[in-house]
Amino acid sequence: MSFELKEKGNQLYKEGDYSGAEELYSQAIQKNPREPTFFTNRAVTRIKLENWAGAEHDARAAIDLYGPKNAASLKSCWYLAQALLGLGRPQEAYDVAIEAYKAALAAKSNQTENLSRTVLRAKQQIWAVKETARLRDMNETLANVERLIEADLERELGELQAKLDRGEIGQIGFVEDQKALREEAEKNIHNVREAFRIASNGDIQERVVPDYLIDGISFEIMHDPVITPSGHSFDRIGIEKHVEQSGVDPITRVPMTVKDLRPNYALKAVCEDFLNKNGWAVDW
Repeated sequence: MSFELKEKGNQLYKEGDYSGAEELYSQAIQKNPREPTFFTNRAVTRIKLENWAGAEHDARAAIDLYGPKNAASLKSCWYLAQALLGLGRPQEAYDVAIEAYKAALAAKSNQTENLSRTVLRAKQQIWAVKETARLRDMNETLANVERLIEADLERELGELQAKLDRGEIGQIGFVEDQKALREEAEKNIHNVREAFRIASNGDIQERVVPDYLIDGISFEIMHDPVITPSGHSFDRIGIEKHVEQSGVDPITRVPMTVKDLRPNYALKAVCEDFLNKNGWAVDW
């Protein structure tokens, strides 16, 4: 009976009825709380609903049921990292994702690419937090304006949550409106920072590392990039070690050898130019 509920939940999920799917997975869990796939399915559904706390709970429950060293838990680790990012805990998300990424590489898991992207997202969020603190330390007026924007956002989110609690809006509408409010606040902060950048002749400016300069294995800025047959670039040391150990492309998992790697001279020049102009990025 519990697996029938899961299958019905899967169908609703495919149809985009995430609230209905969540309810059916919850019923399945009540009947059989020892089945990890019920928790993984509800976790990904809660991610769709941006119920980050619920997704964190379910992902951790699935990992406990699978066992942390079970390759089947890697997808749950990915869900957990996403939930932690949603909860504004990027360092925890990074710690979870990087360990799972290493395990995925060793197991040649199809979760490698997902975890790689999540590690980078976590690292970017960690950097963004540091940059926000640095910019606000540089200019008290900027700090006060940004805090006002954040206070307005929290007030609006609270009002939105109250509407959901009163049943005036549904879960899907709540998620969409919440996303719109956050995007508006981010746009406002970006505009404020741009105004301060112009007014300060560039002294007050957010520092950003472009994604294409970041190695997908070490998650550092590339020093000596090489390109794989699938067209993906990695720093030489990391990709050579990976290929020697696994014998496959880390993205496509197609068999390859170190001899298949080719220098990416154009990207190397871009990396060197960026670091020459942005010495801070060495410690990114």
